[in-house]
Amino acid sequence: MKPIMEATATDTRTALLQAALVCFADHGFDGSSMRMIADKAGRPLSLLSHYFGNKEGLYLEVFKYILETPMQASGPEADGGPLDRPGAIRLLREQIHLMFDRAAPGTDVRLPLQEFRARLWMQEFRSPRPSLHALFRQYVGPAVDAIRSCIRVLRPDLNEAQVAFLGITIMGQVVGHGMMSGLNKVLWGDHPPFGSPFQEAELLVEFCLGGLLAPGQAH
Repeated sequence: MKPIMEATATDTRTALLQAALVCFADHGFDGSSMRMIADKAGRPLSLLSHYFGNKEGLYLEVFKYILETPMQASGPEADGGPLDRPGAIRLLREQIHLMFDRAAPGTDVRLPLQEFRARLWMQEFRSPRPSLHALFRQYVGPAVDAIRSCIRVLRPDLNEAQVAFLGITIMGQVVGHGMMSGLNKVLWGDHPPFGSPFQEAELLVEFCLGGLLAPGQAH
């Protein structure tokens, strides 16, 4: 099996994580063995146990490697204080831009093994492994909380189930541009970008706000 090495794999631990990412994306958790991953990385099997303990621990570290940093906007509106309507709009705009920047198809030039990252994400979307629940809440939870707060301010008439439904819809349509890029091209055509990533994200902002604000409300 040919070892997998990226330009960023400057140390053994990173090489093992990248090899595990490829194997888990190609074969799933159950279909990947520790020996397969060690062979893919071109490293001794004993190093996997040294760095990660067991396969479950390795899988958890692979997702930490994928997530890298929490998907949370920064700034005064994101610090937990009370939001007014203009602040909620600003925070929601920042959060959509941040999510789009992380998920847009063009990020594959900045992130190694982006195709494998997306495929492994897709495997966990429907039914995440219990060992990953706390990790997802840690890295993605702040973004969820920010979006939930914005919706509550912009639509105080909604109950919690409706707020969650709209929040899930916003995250799904933004992240779907990256996670479903291959299928999107098949179904909608392989169109070139109509503007910069910022302009594309702004169109998503306008779309989301159009569904949240009543007619005639400025955004």
